[in-house]
Formats: sequence, structure tokens, C-alpha cells
Amino acid sequence: MSAPDGIHAPALAIATVPPGQRRIVVRLPNWLGDIVMAAPTIAAIHAARPEAELVAVVKAPFAPLAALLPGVARVLAASRDRSFGELRRTRRMLKDLEPDAAVILPRSTRAQVGPWLAGVPQRVGFGGRSRGFLLSHAVQGWKPYRSAHRSAWFGLLARAFGAEPGAPWLIEVPAAARAQAHDLLQRLGRSGDRPLVVLEPGASYGPAKCWPAARFGELAASLNSAGFDVATVGTDATRDVEARVAQAAGGRVLRTAGRTPDLLTLLGVLAEAQAVVSNDTGPMHLAAAVGTPVLGLFGATDPGVSSPLGQRERHIVYDPEPCSPCFLRTCPVPGHPCLTKIAASRVFDAVRTILAAT
Repeated sequence: MSAPDGIHAPALAIATVPPGQRRIVVRLPNWLGDIVMAAPTIAAIHAARPEAELVAVVKAPFAPLAALLPGVARVLAASRDRSFGELRRTRRMLKDLEPDAAVILPRSTRAQVGPWLAGVPQRVGFGGRSRGFLLSHAVQGWKPYRSAHRSAWFGLLARAFGAEPGAPWLIEVPAAARAQAHDLLQRLGRSGDRPLVVLEPGASYGPAKCWPAARFGELAASLNSAGFDVATVGTDATRDVEARVAQAAGGRVLRTAGRTPDLLTLLGVLAEAQAVVSNDTGPMHLAAAVGTPVLGLFGATDPGVSSPLGQRERHIVYDPEPCSPCFLRTCPVPGHPCLTKIAASRVFDAVRTILAAT
């Protein structure tokens, strides 16, 4: 099969999984954005094997999102598989399920050990020199494809089922989640007659992905002055940077970081917005998937690999330095120039362009 557009690499010969599966286990990625980018692959596998029950295995906090994935019938919590005890529990869980096939999206060895120990007959994943025996259908020679968009790279695993990933995931936000998000924003002071812009100033991966909090604050102040309500989103870990954004804004910011009880409520908040401005992190991908226009800020990472996918307006701000993209968690260059040189006024103008287009 040929390489994705723009990738100069040999065509991969991937062994095809024979048809007839009754149940397929899909081990999902460990990062929120990667789950969104893997959704077209999961949809393709479901379309290729519609008679098979798809069971998603994922980190517990991501389970509500995984239940919305196309074709997924059941969701089970993944173990970290970092000890013999955890591996034994994963083995028992998989043996009780009796799947005919496992698709392992993480490329780590420990994610592949559990299905091998459980004796799952067909095991599809990314191969390596020292762990090819863990897989019955290993995709080898995948490294050149890592410079493709992550959705296309995950799609290599769908080829084992004779399928290719299709359109980006469009998430139907449950009505209850929309209502919860609406109530939360109202309690925080949301004005019904002002359009809403949501900011995600954090990043679980590390600070190298983060536009400065002071710039987010400047942007929030400009948006408030222009007649917009501004909300911030994130986890409990985002609260410190959220507070710095609010302080720099000098005005009203609806602070929801750590207040969305689960990912479904977060989806509701993102769906309420007229635009989302985000670092390259999970909520950026979620916003695009729920159909909200997105502006993504990139510095340490490559928008060619992880730009948001969606059916609405998407805009990327990326001024790479000679060292970009470095994919580091913490920037070693004084001043973190790839992101600090992006002015708040430039982002504000880009947001107004997005809003005008929608």
C-alpha cells in the first residue's frame, strides 16, 4: 500500500487479518488528542468488520469519550501494565473477553504484552526489532510515516483489516452534557447576550507547548473589550496558569479548569463556544471534533503531525525557530522564542477572522 500524501517512504506490505472476528479489542492511545486523531482508524476498522463487537480499553478518565467513538460497543479501564500484578489483571480481563483480535494503538512494549499473554489470536500493532514476537500482524517500517499527520499514522493499523481511515470524527455531544456545561457557565457569570470564546492555556505534555499565560491574559482582555465572554478550560493542574491568565486579563474570566466533572461536560463547554484558542493539547482536538472553530498555537510540536481535524474553521499560528519542532516537554532555549514571539494582537486578529468566517 502507498504512503500517505507527502511522505517519501516505501509502500508497506501489511499482512491482512482474516475476516470472521466476533470481538475486537482496541487499546486506545494514552493521550487525549491522540484518541481523537485515532477515531477515523477505529471507524474504518468498524466499517471493515461491522459484525464484530468493538471493545475499547483506555485510561479510566477517558472512558466517557471512548464510549462515543464510532462503532465502540463497550469500554473497559486500562491498567498501566507496569508490574507483574497489573499484567496478570490485564491478561485475566482479556481472557474473560475472549477477543479474536486486538488492535494496539500505543507503540509501547507494555501495551502489547497483555494481549500476547492472553493468547489473543490476532494482534495488530506497531512492530519493533525486539518485540515483533508480541504481534501476529506487526506494521514494520513505520518510522518514516511518523512525519505524516497522526491520524494517517494510526491508519496504518486499519490497513491490516483492508481499510483506510476516512473523515475526521464529528462528536455528537449528549444533551445532558450540554445542559451541564450551560449551567456551569451560567453559575460562573456567563452573559446570555455575549458570544463565548474558550481558552486552553495549559498542556499536560509540558510547558514547551504553552503560549505564555500573560499573552492569554492580554487576549482575554481584548476579547472582553470587544464584547465577548471568555472562559478557560483545563484540569486541576491548569488552575495555577488559569489564575495567571485571569490576573493578566484584569477582567472577567469564567474559570472552569478542574470544574468540569468529566470529559462530557468539557465537550459541552467547548460546544457552547463560538471559537476556541488553545495550545496543542487535547481540548484543541476535542473542540474541532465537536464542530467549534479552532485556533491552535504551535511551537514545540509540528502542526503537520497534530493539527486539529474537523469540519469547521481551523487556523494555525506557527512561527518555527531553527530548533522547531523539538517535541520537548520543557524548552531549553532562554525565552522560549517559538511561542513568546507570537503577539496577543496577532491572535486576536486571527480570532476575529475566524468569527467573521463563521
